[in-house]
Amino acid sequence: MITTLLGDIASGRLARLPFLGYLLLLAALVIGFALAVGFMIGAGEQLIGGDLQQAQAKLAEWLSLPFMIVLGLVVAAIIFAGANIEAKRFRDIGLPGWWSVLAVIVLMAVVSDAISPQASNTLHGLITLALVLIPTDSLAQGARRGRG
Repeated sequence: MITTLLGDIASGRLARLPFLGYLLLLAALVIGFALAVGFMIGAGEQLIGGDLQQAQAKLAEWLSLPFMIVLGLVVAAIIFAGANIEAKRFRDIGLPGWWSVLAVIVLMAVVSDAISPQASNTLHGLITLALVLIPTDSLAQGARRGRG
């Protein structure tokens, strides 16, 4: 599982169903991490007894540099894992993996700036849906037929 998410970055491939499964796994990890952080903040407030100023001081103490570094590393790992499984799926359908991911990122940035962040999110959702629906090697076979 770790190898699929974070490793095999140059040549890995991922079929449709495993791609969907790993997307759902990443979503569950993000939700679980967010709930854990929220639970820790809520539990801390309850332990302090509901005093808002004391809770804010304790929260500022918890959100120190080491916590922010760990949080940044976790977020970076999740973003990289998402991009890595997208690259593997692009490779599986016959496109260059990381170049396709880069193109999607640039396209999303342009759409977000030109239209709206919601349009960019919708576009990424449609691209993800296409990655789930397009069969293995379908674009590579089309390219081979066109050459020969």
